[in-house]
Amino acid sequence: MSSKNESLWLVSGMAGENQARALNLSLEFTRVVVGDANGSYPPMDNTITSLVNERITGEVLDHRLDPNDANQRIVDMAIPPSLDFDAVELLLYAKYGEVEFPHTYFRLAAPYPIRTLEKGGSQATLKFTIRVSEHSDFSVFLVPSLSHVDQQQLDESYNSVFIAKDTVANTNRNKLHIFLNHADLQIPDSSGDKFQFMVDDSIDLNTGTCRVLAPSGQQMMVSGITSDIADIQDVGVIHTALKINGVWKV
Repeated sequence: MSSKNESLWLVSGMAGENQARALNLSLEFTRVVVGDANGSYPPMDNTITSLVNERITGEVLDHRLDPNDANQRIVDMAIPPSLDFDAVELLLYAKYGEVEFPHTYFRLAAPYPIRTLEKGGSQATLKFTIRVSEHSDFSVFLVPSLSHVDQQQLDESYNSVFIAKDTVANTNRNKLHIFLNHADLQIPDSSGDKFQFMVDDSIDLNTGTCRVLAPSGQQMMVSGITSDIADIQDVGVIHTALKINGVWKV
């Protein structure tokens, strides 16, 4: 086990930056996914494209050029207190245009406990220095940090939404929607642009369905295919829905 947190510029990250420069497009860091690696300690491998066991999606709060190295950026990320697990690895995503790709892999020196508000948890904020090309154009989109809000606001921001019947998704603050019964989750035609969803382990998907529905009269991208319905096929796995350039992607 390493004695320090480590980051690794991925092959896919290098290729994504190269393609963005070839198309003369700016890059943007979009999100960070966090996993527990099933309790293992994965090797550092710059060819990976996914985590061993993804548990939750966090925010990229800010990023800036390292004043001492033009080939490095300093990234601030936040992990919401909406699930109980021990974080081991993270995967930072970036995009150019509508193309999103894994950019940087992080491995923590030791498991980092992520706990819900009910169990005394709070937002975890992590800072890493990562490798980039000094020739790449990164745009900075700031996400307001929740580190300084009062407890009521934090509760309202991160408390999970439990679904026992057909309901409309809350697309603000990246809320986690947990299906506790067979039901449909309707994406509203509103200003929100991100939310998470999962089916509780207690639900049997062989006896009924848990579905995410596109906004009324619209379609969305489901695993790269245009559809108006996403039929969830697994339990205990957190999925993220993002609205990019006006189109929801699940």
